[in-house]
Amino acid sequence: MVKRTYRWRFNLAYIIGGILAVAIVLVLMSPLSDSFIAAGPMLIGHETLKCQECHQDERGTLRQQIQANVQYLLGNRQNAVSAGYRTVINKDCIQCHRRPNDRHPVYRFLEPKYSEVRQLVGAHQCVSCHREHQANRVSIDVEFCQHCHDDIALKNDPVDVSHQKLAADKRWDTCLGCHDFHGNHEMKIPQRLSERIQLEKIGEYFLRAKPPYPGKIIHKALSPDYEK
Repeated sequence: MVKRTYRWRFNLAYIIGGILAVAIVLVLMSPLSDSFIAAGPMLIGHETLKCQECHQDERGTLRQQIQANVQYLLGNRQNAVSAGYRTVINKDCIQCHRRPNDRHPVYRFLEPKYSEVRQLVGAHQCVSCHREHQANRVSIDVEFCQHCHDDIALKNDPVDVSHQKLAADKRWDTCLGCHDFHGNHEMKIPQRLSERIQLEKIGEYFLRAKPPYPGKIIHKALSPDYEK
C-alpha cells in the first residue's frame, strides 16, 4: 500500500512537471513572450521591437562558448564571450540609427586623445548613453560634456556669454540647452544664454518627454528590416 501511494505521488509529480514544461514552452513561443522575458522596459520608440532584432546569436555552439570563457579565466584568451546571445554592439544600433552628419559619431571617440573619455563615460559605445531595458531615452548625466570640452575656446564666439567663460565657471548644465548632441533636429543655435532650453526640460527629455528642441527631426530611425 505504501509503495502504491509513493508510485502514485511520483507519477503525479511527473505529470505536473510535464504540464508546467509544456506551458512554459507555449508562453515562450507566444508573440507576447518578449514582454515576459525582457530585462526591463524598452527605450522609448523601441516598444514594438522583437528581442532578436537587437540580440543576435553568439558565434559557435554553447560548448564552444563555455570553453572560450574557461580559457579566458585561465588567462589563455584576451576576451570573454557571451553565452547564447552576443553583447549588443554599435553595428546593431546603427542598423536603424544612421546619421550621415552626426556631430558626435562614435568613431570620433576612438581617437587616442579620447582614451580617458572612453574610460570615464564609454562615449564610443551607443549603449553607454542609451541603455536598453531602463525606459529612459538617455541614461547618463546631463553634464557629460565636461569630459571633452573643459578647455573650449571659440574665436569670434557668437554667444553673449562666451563658451570659454561657461567652461571656466563649470556651467555644464547649459551645453545641451543650446546644442542637440547628435544634431538630430533642424534648429538655430541661440546667441543669448537666456534663450537656451532650461535644464529641467532637458532632464525630462532624457526620460520620456517629447524633444524640447525646435525644428523638425532630420534623421529618423529606419525600420529594423532595412537592407536585411
